[in-house]
Amino acid sequence: MEWNLLEKTTFWIEGINLHEVNLGTLADAAAAALGLQAGEVMVVDVQPGMVAFDVLRRQIPAEAVAGKGEPLLQELAAIPGVSFVEGVSVHSEGVLGMIALDPEAAQSVLERSASLGATVADAVSRRACVFASGSEVIAGSIEDTNSPFLLDVLNEAGFKGEFGGIIEDNTLAAVQALETALTKGFGLIITTGGVGAEKKDHSVEAILRLDPAAHTPWILKFTPDMRRHHKEGVRIALGRSGISRILALPGPHEEVRLGCRALLDGLQRGLADGPLAEVVASAIRQRWHHHFPDKGHQHG
Repeated sequence: MEWNLLEKTTFWIEGINLHEVNLGTLADAAAAALGLQAGEVMVVDVQPGMVAFDVLRRQIPAEAVAGKGEPLLQELAAIPGVSFVEGVSVHSEGVLGMIALDPEAAQSVLERSASLGATVADAVSRRACVFASGSEVIAGSIEDTNSPFLLDVLNEAGFKGEFGGIIEDNTLAAVQALETALTKGFGLIITTGGVGAEKKDHSVEAILRLDPAAHTPWILKFTPDMRRHHKEGVRIALGRSGISRILALPGPHEEVRLGCRALLDGLQRGLADGPLAEVVASAIRQRWHHHFPDKGHQHG
């Protein structure tokens, strides 16, 4: 399992001396000791008898941290120009403080964390948050039929669903709303609306901000006219943050019904994110194909 460092990304060694040591080499050695890639750790401070490092990741595998104090010191000691005084020690706050655990204590922590993590992951996976979007919904010009429908269906499927509110037609506002839902421990977050080709549509872009590798299959593609249509067409998005999934569905109610049905079926089948996104998109495409059989569409 992975631990979130929660902004506590610095660890330091007291009792270390350097003589003509390349700091990049030192940082890469520390990364290797923690099972990280070169470049994922950097030296941020050097003082007489002390060197501080910063981990350039928000999450880190638990097994890369717990009890890695001695391997870390051994890795650094192999670098020419690095020496230690008696009583050299590794320090940190938060999760990285687990580096200094002795191996037996570290193994115990890992076992308890795995058990607790599985329990938490199961609980999170059954919590769902639903958002509506659009100025017309905020103004009360149209009724939000999607959110009540989704909450009813999700609750019937065993989720504990909550309404997250209405998101403004603004990418930053959407990102902030989704991040808030993530911090509250929702394992499934669904937005409706804002996936079209108009300039105000923002839902897909917000998910890509949180997960640049999100899957965004097309529902319908066409040539932008730069008047009403500023983008290539309509698509959904399915992204991930940790153990949480974020799905952006279109606004039309029938498409929400089709997408939700396909989502629940895909989850029941245990589909990975890519195939799951395509199953949802394919279900929605069928509506377009039924009503507009000659309308060309692509997906990706």
